[in-house]
Amino acid sequence: MSGLHFFPKPREWHPLPGTCPHLAGLTEHKFKSLAIIDPALPTEGYEIEIKPTGLKAVCADPPALAYAWQHFQQWRAASPAQIPCGLLKDSPTFPRRGFMLDISRCKVPTRESLAEWVKKLAAFRYNELQLYTEHSFAYVGHETVWQDASPLTAEDILWLTHNCREQGIELVPNQNCFGHFERWIKHPAYRQYAESPDGFITPWGDRRKVGSVLKPDEASYQLVCGLLDQLLPLFDSPLVNIGCDETFELGQGASKARCEQEGGGKVYAEFVNRIMTYVRETHGRRCQFWGDILIKTPEELKHLPSDAMALEWGYEADHPFASECRRFAESGLSFVVCPGSSSWRSFAGRTENMRINIQRAAEAALQHRALGLLLTDWGDNGHLQQNPVTYPALAWCGMHAWNPESADWSDLPATCDQGAFDGHRGDTACWLAAGEVSDLLGTQPHNCNSLFQLFQYPLAKSADYDIETLKNCLDAISSLPLPATYQAEWVQTCRNLRLPLLQALSLKGVDVGDLSAFRQQTRDAHRELWLQRNREGGLAESLLMYTEEIN
Repeated sequence: MSGLHFFPKPREWHPLPGTCPHLAGLTEHKFKSLAIIDPALPTEGYEIEIKPTGLKAVCADPPALAYAWQHFQQWRAASPAQIPCGLLKDSPTFPRRGFMLDISRCKVPTRESLAEWVKKLAAFRYNELQLYTEHSFAYVGHETVWQDASPLTAEDILWLTHNCREQGIELVPNQNCFGHFERWIKHPAYRQYAESPDGFITPWGDRRKVGSVLKPDEASYQLVCGLLDQLLPLFDSPLVNIGCDETFELGQGASKARCEQEGGGKVYAEFVNRIMTYVRETHGRRCQFWGDILIKTPEELKHLPSDAMALEWGYEADHPFASECRRFAESGLSFVVCPGSSSWRSFAGRTENMRINIQRAAEAALQHRALGLLLTDWGDNGHLQQNPVTYPALAWCGMHAWNPESADWSDLPATCDQGAFDGHRGDTACWLAAGEVSDLLGTQPHNCNSLFQLFQYPLAKSADYDIETLKNCLDAISSLPLPATYQAEWVQTCRNLRLPLLQALSLKGVDVGDLSAFRQQTRDAHRELWLQRNREGGLAESLLMYTEEIN
C-alpha cells in the first residue's frame, strides 16, 4: 500500500484483504495490554496480525513489546482511518546491538544531548550504549587528570542509566585500562605508571612526546582497579569494556626486557587477564576488550578468562573482518564486531567507506556467529564533525544489527529520515551527498578523507591537487541542497568543507578573499554549536584546530 514503510524491514510481511477501522486511536498502553506474551517466539520476536475485526499481537518478551509497537505505529501511519490488513513477523538476528560514543576526544555531551542520542538509538533498535572513556569521568582523587575536561559525574551516570533503561538500552561501563593513558601520563604525578614516560615511536615511525601505555606492573594494576572500583557500582550492566587497545609502545620502555624474553603478546595477555580476573571476582562483571593486539598472536587468547568478550574492530572498507572473526571464533571466545561511523576526521563523513565497512562487518558477524555489532563513533583531532554526520551510519548499522539479510541501502534515506531527522524526507540524502564531496579530490587516505587531510596539512598536501580540481570541489559544496533539519550544523559542515579548499587555493596564489576572516567565522560557529550540545571542557583544545599556526 502506498505510504507503508517499515523500518527495519520485517522478516515477514503478508498483506491481507480488507482494512480495519477500529485501531486509529489505539494507545501504546492499550496495545501492550492487548499483546500476548509467548516465550516460545524467538527472543525479542513478535507477530502482529490485523484483520477487519481487530488486532492480535504476540510478543516473546518485554523488549519485543516496544519493537512491535514501533512497527504498529508505522503500519497505522499509512492510513490511520482504515488500516490495511496484514500479518507481520519479526525478530533480531543479533542479541547485542550497540553504539559507542567517544567522550574522550574533547567533546563530552550535555545531559540533553545524551538523551537525544538515547532516543535515536531506541528508534533504530539498539539495545546497548557505551561512552568511550579515558579521562572524562570524575574519579575522586584524580582531579588533576579531569579538571579541565567537564567530565561525567557519578550523578550523570545514574541519571543516564535510568534514561537508557526506560528506552530498553543497556548502559555498559567503558574505561580504557591499558593503552590511551596519555591524558594521565602527561601529568607528573602519573609518569610513574608509564611504560615510556618520555615518549615512544609509533608503528608509523613518528615520535610521540608523551607515553600512552601503562607499564604492566603492580602499581598500574592497583591504579586501574581503583578506577574500576569507583566506576562499576554506578552501572547495572553485567559487562564492562576495559579497552586495552593500541598498546603501541609496550616493550619499548619498562617492560622491554620482559617482552623480549617472553613475547609481547604474553606480557599483554597476562596483564589484561589480571584485570579481568579482578573485575569478575570483585565486581561480578564480564569484560569486553578490544581485539587488535591479541589478534596478531591469537595463541595468547588462551591466557584470558573463558568469559572474555573480544571486540573485533576495523574502520576501513577493506578491513579483514572475515579472517579476523574466524580467528576469534576458533579461539572459543565470544566476540562482537565493531565497524565505524566514518564520521571522524572527515567533517561530513565518508559515505562509501561507511556503507561498505558496516556491511562487511555484519556479513562477517553473521558468518562467524558473533554476538552482534557495536558501531563506534570517534572524535579524533578535535571532534570537529557535527552529530548529524553520524545519523545515516546509525541507521545503516541498526538495520544490519537487527537483520543484515534484509538491510537495503536504497531503504536508508526513508528509514533514517523518519528515525533521525524527524520525518523530513531528503535530509539523509543531503548528508550522504556531503560525505561524497571529498571523493572528487581522487585520493583515499587511511582513517580520514582527503579534505580533512588537506585541512591538517595544507603545506604538504596542497601540491597534490591542481586549481581546477579544488574549484570543482568548491562548486560541488555550493550545489549541495539544504536539509530541513539541523541547518546550523549543516552550514557549519559546509564551512568546514570549504576551509581546506580555500587554504589550498590561497597557497597556489588564487584570490579567495579574506581567508583569516572566514577561518575565524568557522571557528566562532564551531564554538557556538559546541556549547549548544556539549560541555565546555575540551573546547579550547578543539578550537586549536582552526588556528593559523596549526594550519
